[in-house]
Amino acid sequence: MASTDRDLQDEVIRYLSDGSLRNFDIILLDPEEANRARRFSRFLARRYYRDRLSRGFRYVRMLIPKFSVEQLIDSPGFDSILGECVLGSFNTSSLVAEFAVSALRTAQPQPWWSELLEYERAFFLQLATSEFAPAAAFPRKQLSTVLHAFDIPISELLSRIRGKAELESISRGQSILLFSRTQHGTIYAAELDSLTANVFASVDGISTSREIAARCALSEAEVDRILQMLADIGSIALPQR
Repeated sequence: MASTDRDLQDEVIRYLSDGSLRNFDIILLDPEEANRARRFSRFLARRYYRDRLSRGFRYVRMLIPKFSVEQLIDSPGFDSILGECVLGSFNTSSLVAEFAVSALRTAQPQPWWSELLEYERAFFLQLATSEFAPAAAFPRKQLSTVLHAFDIPISELLSRIRGKAELESISRGQSILLFSRTQHGTIYAAELDSLTANVFASVDGISTSREIAARCALSEAEVDRILQMLADIGSIALPQR
């Protein structure tokens, strides 16, 4: 129970943003205010994810002008996500991303379509997740970081979409992208070489840099350099020194 106006304000904000706690009857609000708070909390969530879906799935929107983010977030399926959503959490962002991808999966017959959806999903997760991994004794991956091996040169596909060029002749060819977000909100979609990808894949939250180096057959100094680079782009968290 809130004891001061500031405590009440903090409690209301917490309840507005965290669907798992969204029972306004147990804080200092009369029934009418509690009902308004419930409606406002859902309004905030819809607005939050509408904005990030619009930005995260921008290439889809360029290809399918009829795709409506508004219809997506106003659908009954999205209501079930809103009931327990926590704004900015990785779990809720993942649910929203899967909901959008599922709705779009059959929208295009081209073989590269699923790869584009995976790109948009990974980018959306960076936009919608503000939650970060807590400090730990070992290097650990950030919650929203995604490493994905695409079966097409994804940068070529995106360039063609932006330039409104034909898309039928997209060649095959693997590209490995790492999607991450820094504490300051800068988002990266960085193409990795196999060496850096192996080091990132070896970060498991329970291994030291020396153990990672042994696993990757690299010097500890080289692994430390790669880990620092990965930390600089927000993909992993390093132990506090």
